[in-house]
Amino acid sequence: MSATRGQANVVGVALLLGVGVVAIGLLTASVGGLVDAQIASADADAAADGFSSFRDGVVAAANDSYSVRVTDGDLSRVNRTVRIISETRPTRTYDADGYVADLGGHRVAFVGGAVVRGTGDSAALVTPVPVAFAGDAAFLTVPVLTADATDGGGLGSGAALRTQTTRTVTDRPADGYAVAVETATPDAWERAFERRGFNTTRTDFDGDGTESVVATVPDERTLTVARYDVSVVIDRG
Repeated sequence: MSATRGQANVVGVALLLGVGVVAIGLLTASVGGLVDAQIASADADAAADGFSSFRDGVVAAANDSYSVRVTDGDLSRVNRTVRIISETRPTRTYDADGYVADLGGHRVAFVGGAVVRGTGDSAALVTPVPVAFAGDAAFLTVPVLTADATDGGGLGSGAALRTQTTRTVTDRPADGYAVAVETATPDAWERAFERRGFNTTRTDFDGDGTESVVATVPDERTLTVARYDVSVVIDRG
């Protein structure tokens, strides 16, 4: 065998080995990416379940601890406002705030008395809207994070939201009412409100770039407002 032919064989083998290594690397990266995506999706499921239990406990005015069983993620407090708009009386404003969990690119939020999963047009409420009406009455629940509620932090390998809740109920006379919820996922809120029979519009009340979805209560009704002042401490681990 000539030297030239021998060198060609060596080069060919080296190229085949190189292609094999690259292919194995791409396959490993693909499998790793798929596993990471599955973990992040499972974490989002767990966070949605934990936030839903948290929301239900708050509405029941229960002082309890609600687990968020995730592998990793970050929790942040966001500035949000809920407004009651009346035809004949001044607008009532609640600095309600909320929590957002970021889990490997998945987003789960507790804002305005409901839990939202996802972003943009793909976002959806996983709990009912906080406004309802029946007969001549309408009802609104407004969770308000207190000043000493945690600002957030890493969720690590899991955490629990420990709450202290105080409820105040106010009855408002019959009038034309609308409720405005400030949110980064207005599409989800609009769809959820409209499924419940509300007409909706959008307004950026304070010009901060985050719109409020304004849901108009049909006809004139009384309005019962249940405000829940919630102090939250995160227990990690």
